[in-house]
Amino acid sequence: MSFAQAASKHIEHLEDFTAHEWCNELLSDPAVTHISKRHMPEQRKGVSNTFFTRTLFTDEAIRAFLSLYKPGNGRRREPEEEVFTGSAPLDEIQRPHTEEAEERRQNAKEEKTYDINDPDTAEAIILVSVGSDVDGGVRRLHGGVTATLLDQVMGTLISYVYQHTCATSDLNIKYKHAVNTPCVLLVRAKVVREKGRWIETRGWVEDGQGKVFAEGWGAFVMSKLASSKI
Repeated sequence: MSFAQAASKHIEHLEDFTAHEWCNELLSDPAVTHISKRHMPEQRKGVSNTFFTRTLFTDEAIRAFLSLYKPGNGRRREPEEEVFTGSAPLDEIQRPHTEEAEERRQNAKEEKTYDINDPDTAEAIILVSVGSDVDGGVRRLHGGVTATLLDQVMGTLISYVYQHTCATSDLNIKYKHAVNTPCVLLVRAKVVREKGRWIETRGWVEDGQGKVFAEGWGAFVMSKLASSKI
């Protein structure tokens, strides 16, 4: 099967998002400076993540996926500024504010903590439209998928903030409510502590209107290349 044939079978059903007012408000929020769609792995050499880009990319699994980034620190995009940045970040540094990320890495030897309630703390967000092929119970999202979404948003956050890849070292999930499918979910994460290559994060799976289905705590190790200048 050619790449063109494979790509034709993968359609982002973004209308699942635009059908919800809270999604539209989030997508139009000027505090969101980047919005990225999934990419097919054939589009970028050295990038895999086929679990999201191929296995779960079906009309009945994860029907639609968008990655958003709020850098915080009062940064907002201008009305004419382009917000769609292509594929979600994984290993290529093609985003603005690289000097800020470099400074953060340079200072990473010193332990630093962040307040998750501070609106100036950087935040990664994933919007996902979930179908019925990822159920555990009848019309209930599998708990492993919930954990996967949290792991994904935390890793994406680190990619945005530090502009490099990382590996999951520890992931803890607290399940609060069952997720009924099909549904649209808001998954978000913030950095809570950093020291050297060690990054700790906290994340949430929500309904976009205040209900929290699950919380996660994760620890990640940045790749050695990212820390080579530390």
